[in-house]
Amino acid sequence: MKYLVMAALLVAGPARAGGFDDMKTALGLLQGQGTLRAAYEARETRTEFDAKPLKGPETVMAAAQVEDDPSGLEIRWDRGLLKRASEESSVAKGARRKQALSQLVGSSSAPRLAMAINHAPRLLQSLAIAQFKSERADTYQGKPARLVEVVMTPQEEVNQNVSIKENTINAHFWLGADGVPLGAVTTHTIKAKFMVFMSYEKTTKEEYTFGVVNNRLVVLKREMQGKEKGPGTDNEFKNLYTVTPKL
Repeated sequence: MKYLVMAALLVAGPARAGGFDDMKTALGLLQGQGTLRAAYEARETRTEFDAKPLKGPETVMAAAQVEDDPSGLEIRWDRGLLKRASEESSVAKGARRKQALSQLVGSSSAPRLAMAINHAPRLLQSLAIAQFKSERADTYQGKPARLVEVVMTPQEEVNQNVSIKENTINAHFWLGADGVPLGAVTTHTIKAKFMVFMSYEKTTKEEYTFGVVNNRLVVLKREMQGKEKGPGTDNEFKNLYTVTPKL
């Protein structure tokens, strides 16, 4: 009987790597050496329930031209946009400070944009701390795909004044036949205690659409929505970030 089992194994050949391993292998090949030119746009909407009077929903938008090549990364903002951002952050003393645009431009930093237009290295770092949960056949935008689910627990700095109760990311990746992710949905939940009696909670859901351009995994679209509540903050947000390559 054991010879029949061994023969069956020999005929079947070595076991094929699962989608999780295929994804990591595919990402490792996307090194992003080529030149990429793209239009970047960010739109953020926030409702602040702790503001008096109630503030929101408030929407702000910003756009830039991005070029990345072996010599470096260049981000070109419209001068009119930068002027408005500067003016709103330096209003007259005593007036209510409105800094949504300046904060959006500031948060659209070079490291963040570099990660969006060459996402494979960052995603590989995240997968290094991920635990595989499941895999099944599925479809993505009407085409066959593999759906891989993983769980990630980000590492936190030790702080004796903060007690982290929960910090987990549940992620679903839809993979093409080559293992490259086509899209993803992540849910990040953070629950913490400050100074024993103060609590903080934030839940964020993000939907990604990926594309491969010039040996890069590009985040073509990232939709983010969530809620945040804690000491001095109580808000909801819904943001959209897009990268449109110029082919």
